Amino acid sequence: MPQLILIILLFAVAWVVLILPKQRELKRHQALVASLEVGDRVMTGSGFYGTLTEVTDDTVLVELAPGVEVKLARRAVAAKLVDEPQLGGTEGPRGLDRAGGPDIADGPDSIDGPDSADGGDGGEEPIP
Repeated sequence: MPQLILIILLFAVAWVVLILPKQRELKRHQALVASLEVGDRVMTGSGFYGTLTEVTDDTVLVELAPGVEVKLARRAVAAKLVDEPQLGGTEGPRGLDRAGGPDIADGPDSIDGPDSADGGDGGEEPIP
């Protein structure tokens, strides 16, 4: 009897860990595919980015570049792209540029200067 309970428990855990997340992802993707409209910016499953120019029941026409369009299965669209609000200037918060690196104008002392907690040595060679 305890073996039967253990087997049932293992099947329940496997269901929760393996099958339920896949079902949720499938429902999310089906909702995404159903909501596609002309003009949406999308990413395909193969990694192409483009804009939808035609949407039918089973296919979509994606403009990858001006004058370059490809016809894909509607389910091949992996994600809709959302435009991020544009920030003013090139500098982001706390002296980071949009790529996430330190601003060059800050100089090397702004990263690990002599007044840092480890004495500024850091055990690294200086960058020429």
